[in-house]
Amino acid sequence: MNKTAYKGVVKGKTVMLREVPDFPEGAEVLVTRLEALKGSPQAVLAAINSPPHIKPGDVDILIQRIEEGKRPVRYENVLTGTRGK
Repeated sequence: MNKTAYKGVVKGKTVMLREVPDFPEGAEVLVTRLEALKGSPQAVLAAINSPPHIKPGDVDILIQRIEEGKRPVRYENVLTGTRGK
């Protein structure tokens, strides 16, 4: 298989290429979508690698807010008022 790649845009049932390929008339081609499907591993990796990137200070603030929002552990049974084992 030839590894030459061309980019284009789909218009209806036609793929409009940005440049003219050097394929003979009637050549069979394989068209692959560049954007990954929502929720796919490729989409998750693309989201992780795309902006906005988080600054270390933002992470510190997030951890602080999580700590502030923590509630104490309740060891008693709320239904009976007795302490769990």
